[in-house]
Amino acid sequence: MRYTLILALLGLLCLPAVVAADPRSQDLGTVVHRPDLQREFQARGTIGTMVVQQTGAVDRTVIIGERRSHARYLPSSTFKIPNTLIAIDAGIASGADHSYPGPNPNYFVAGSPFLSATCEGDLTLRSAFRNSCIPIYQRIARQVGTERYREAVRGLRYGNRQVSSAPVDSFWLEGEFAISAREQVDFLERLRRGELPVSRHAVSEVRSMMVIDDQSGFVLRAKTGYVFSTAPARGWWVGWIERPGLVSTLR
Repeated sequence: MRYTLILALLGLLCLPAVVAADPRSQDLGTVVHRPDLQREFQARGTIGTMVVQQTGAVDRTVIIGERRSHARYLPSSTFKIPNTLIAIDAGIASGADHSYPGPNPNYFVAGSPFLSATCEGDLTLRSAFRNSCIPIYQRIARQVGTERYREAVRGLRYGNRQVSSAPVDSFWLEGEFAISAREQVDFLERLRRGELPVSRHAVSEVRSMMVIDDQSGFVLRAKTGYVFSTAPARGWWVGWIERPGLVSTLR
């Protein structure tokens, strides 16, 4: 069977308050709810939400945590996906190989370095993306500016578009900017299909930067995100899996 799985996983240490409801009713096709699988998260001392959209021979969406799949949370480093699209499309970065020579600063949380030492050396946009090197993306954000972000996230239909709720170089880490698991899946599907209002070059570069594994009969493209500015902290994993024979064509 040939198919694509697109998923968003949100986990945390205890039940959170809902940031905001997702007002959009996305067409997810046939929806299968699996509340029984919440036990897999509970066995690991956490509460999780998963939205998995399958396309191909079978079109369906499996949801664990229906209520929280509509709730919006800070995207943290998962915003590096649209952020990179915006940067390349605007010409602020040339592509995945755009160079950021070291030394580069680390990012401090509670007075301690938060990132691996890799982020302090010579970087490319690709390595900054994969290692979630926050200061590189803060530099990009200051070049993009709030007005261009406001227009870009509206065009991308990404989350609640509240980019002005925090400084331009941290609004995806703190403040009111937020996205739901369902919206993450919708955004990824449009990226996969090449249906976003950005250049083909930007889409191609970001898709290549997202590749985690292409050696096991699948192509796995993904990005993590860790929301450390809230209590409790939350973790994201978003991406998609492609089987050989089902290759997206940019349009």
